[in-house]
Amino acid sequence: MDTFDIIVIGGGVVGLTSAWKLAESGRKVLVLDRNQCGAEASSAAAGMLGAQLEVSEPGDFYQLCLESRQLYPQFAEDLFEKTGIDTGLTDNGILKLAFSTEEVDALKSQMDWQIKGGARAEFVNAVDIAHFEPVLANCAGGLFLPDDSNISAPLLARALSVAAKTSCTVKEGSEVVAIARDKSSYRVKTQSETFYAESVVIAAGAWARHLLPQALECDIQPVKGQLLAIRPQNGLSIRRTVFSNHTYLVPKRDGTIVVGATEDRTAGFDKDATIDAISDLVTAVQRIAPGLRNAVFERTWTGLRPGSSDDRPWIGEVADSPGLHVAIGHFRNGILLAPVTAQMIVASIAGEPWPHHWQTFHVSRKPALEVK
Repeated sequence: MDTFDIIVIGGGVVGLTSAWKLAESGRKVLVLDRNQCGAEASSAAAGMLGAQLEVSEPGDFYQLCLESRQLYPQFAEDLFEKTGIDTGLTDNGILKLAFSTEEVDALKSQMDWQIKGGARAEFVNAVDIAHFEPVLANCAGGLFLPDDSNISAPLLARALSVAAKTSCTVKEGSEVVAIARDKSSYRVKTQSETFYAESVVIAAGAWARHLLPQALECDIQPVKGQLLAIRPQNGLSIRRTVFSNHTYLVPKRDGTIVVGATEDRTAGFDKDATIDAISDLVTAVQRIAPGLRNAVFERTWTGLRPGSSDDRPWIGEVADSPGLHVAIGHFRNGILLAPVTAQMIVASIAGEPWPHHWQTFHVSRKPALEVK
């Protein structure tokens, strides 16, 4: 009988980070993934670590994002020491552009409450933006967030896969078809094997829905996102990540710029690239950075983000199912929140109390009425 302390279902960045940290705590861990580890949304992500970027107000989610971003330098260093893989963590900041007086006011308001909370943020006038980022369109100003950063999502997924495979048992191509509780342990069935463990962690991303107890109100759904990569020519590029009206341009160490991302909640599990979506991204590049008009198109790809009823993560032990834990619903923030999510899962399985701001994301909560 194949018995483990913990079975983690899902080999994306959240599942792999949790499995690795659980194994480091001395647990015997099995990871099951329906595909190849890191092959889905984790590798498809642009890799922004934008803790301050898209949060509209202070609160527990903002604190969670800041906490996880703060973990990243040591997290990346530990991964490098474990695997020899450089995950491409780049501390170049994020520049959020404004093209109207209303957008300027909104950015200044965001700057004020973030500075008041102890974060670094700086309003940059249009003249300075034109000087430092000459390929960008004329704008009304921008908010520079020097501590937001980015990482190579494919390299991160690869490093975590290696780390997990050296610390845990990992079975790829093993889709879970059933989870059942037998007295004091769980029986996890794949299409060809059965495994047993005291605890189970469901971290299956957009595919988690059919594994969850029906009583949960998180409503996990795939949200299709399409991205593209371009390669600037003649030395014309951007020095920092640029964000405008839900479109981001993320410069990578290999010289490419990742552009993303569309958001489609009606596509289901379809991952085909579409002309409409890619055309929208190209138009956005031309609007935000006309100086990149001669950039070479490299490739396009899609990923399925795990959206939820309130697009916030759902983490922790499921009520009335002792030993069954979830780490799901991270939507656009799986890469950013992976380190802190792993800490939450380790604490949850150990029965350790959570800080107050973690409680907001416990799986026992009711869905938020409004996503902010």
